[in-house]
Amino acid sequence: MFWPILVSNIKASIVFTLSNLREILIVCLVIAIIALIGAYGESRSDIELLKTEHALEITTIRANHVASQRKLEQASYDQTIQAINDHKKREAVNATAIADATTANERLSQTIDRLAANAAVDADYRVKYAATSGQLLKECSGSITRLAKAADGHVNDIRLLQDAKR
Repeated sequence: MFWPILVSNIKASIVFTLSNLREILIVCLVIAIIALIGAYGESRSDIELLKTEHALEITTIRANHVASQRKLEQASYDQTIQAINDHKKREAVNATAIADATTANERLSQTIDRLAANAAVDADYRVKYAATSGQLLKECSGSITRLAKAADGHVNDIRLLQDAKR
């Protein structure tokens, strides 16, 4: 008894489904279109999120680049200031050395003047004075030669540093 009712219900369902197939297909298509619209909306929001994350990443990279550039500039500035301070210290030492050399030169000139005055009186003294003056001239010439050699070396070092920075 159960089977005949079940079979008749299945037949009725099939007839109902076939008669309303067009409406069922329309409803299915509408549901599919709504699902596609929803998926499109989600993908748009995903794309916008990716764009925002990309812009944030670029901004972060730029900020890091600017920070590293500032560090490099600060290091270069500090190096320049240190070089200037070292130069000022060397200038002070050189100024002291120049003052000492000038004083020594003045004393030597006074000594030579005294010796020259004594040389006019004594012939033996003139010979000693000439020998001493010759020795002094030889030592001064040697000192000037060594000074010129050192100066040339410093000039070459400076040119090397300048060429290395180019």
